[in-house]
Amino acid sequence: MKKISPQCAKCTVVRCKSDDKSQKLPHSCPTEKYSDLIEESVKKLKIPKNHIINKALYGIMGKIMNPEKSREKFLWSRIDEIIEYAKIREMKKIGIATCYALLHESKLLTDICESNGFEVASVCCLCGEVKPGDVGLPGNICCNSILQAEVLNHEKTELNIMVGLCLGHDILFLRYAKAETTTLIVKDRAFGHNPIAGIYLSQNPLYKDRFIKK
Repeated sequence: MKKISPQCAKCTVVRCKSDDKSQKLPHSCPTEKYSDLIEESVKKLKIPKNHIINKALYGIMGKIMNPEKSREKFLWSRIDEIIEYAKIREMKKIGIATCYALLHESKLLTDICESNGFEVASVCCLCGEVKPGDVGLPGNICCNSILQAEVLNHEKTELNIMVGLCLGHDILFLRYAKAETTTLIVKDRAFGHNPIAGIYLSQNPLYKDRFIKK
């Protein structure tokens, strides 16, 4: 029998968001296929270092999704959520790992964080001035996201924010960063760092053949 990978993105049942559990799950559903992992994951969610993250998230969502203020959820930007999360966690120092091309945006983000009472350490991807040839790469510029992570580790940041790191550099940063890390901006040269625009445009007949390969 052919192995079927989870296909939640294609699910038409979506029983997981309903209280009605009478619906039959598709064969690809990970709830059914990996039922042995559910109990294990619940145990991990209860581990204090994981529970405290979820508890903070629920604290934020309780404000965002307040049923008595249904329109208030539209006022919460990603920046608001990050600031609120750090406050709930009683964090004091925030790290910003930024692309050199978004230093201006990172300066504005620093101003926002500092105005909310946080100490900020920001590190540019070109920090260290390493040459591509030093690491066996071609070109004139060598970004060093591992160094960014290690600098912020030494600065003892409690929450890191990635701002515009290139694909690959973000992966390396996450591999070496010790503090909790979230993303504010991802690099997307075509859509002004707004990658979801590509997903929406893929449904537009004028752009569909750019994204959907026949």
